Amino acid sequence: MALYIDSADRSVVEPLLSTGLFRGIATNPTLLSRAGLRQDDLPDLHRWAVDRGAETVFLQTLGTTPETIVGSGRALRDLGEGVVVKVPATRAGLTAARTLADDGVPVLVTAVYHPAQALVALAVGAAFIAPYVGRMDDHGRDGVRSALTIQQVVDGTGTRVLVASLRSLDDVAALAAGGVSDFALNPDLAAALLADELTDAAAADFEAAATRDAPPS
Repeated sequence: MALYIDSADRSVVEPLLSTGLFRGIATNPTLLSRAGLRQDDLPDLHRWAVDRGAETVFLQTLGTTPETIVGSGRALRDLGEGVVVKVPATRAGLTAARTLADDGVPVLVTAVYHPAQALVALAVGAAFIAPYVGRMDDHGRDGVRSALTIQQVVDGTGTRVLVASLRSLDDVAALAAGGVSDFALNPDLAAALLADELTDAAAADFEAAATRDAPPS
């Protein structure tokens, strides 16, 4: 299983990476913009994340033609072995993804909204496919069910499902129970995974009991 932080905001990413529980980070142009960054900042962001323990960094291509997307993807991969190149599941993106995968570049097909798109992700040789669970729900589709169907489609192929746009721990647990092993979590959801009020209360009770039972000094 692998957990990733879906953010480019260093102030919230750093304390999560420091736990040692997250394998890396995932970004896209929208997340970069929210963090006040641009595509030109990706080399520095990548170095920063690796220095803080990220093994894998998902970076998204730019471009509207296969040629420009391929060029963007190759430049991103050149940043380091741990880079996985994200390519949107558009016609141009999938065409580019085939070329990149043939060149040995690990590719994540992203912005996936329908289980049938798993077929083209497999056809291009993608290492990962990223269904947008919450956004499917926003458009009247069952995000969890669709992601689980995608998992069934790719089982045994070597392509991994990296679920993204997650809104609740209940969805995370349901997906994990259904066989999904890779999760891109926004910082709030990642933090929620590490704290439960009942667990915290039980831990406080343990500490209080230990103090009460300690012999006087």
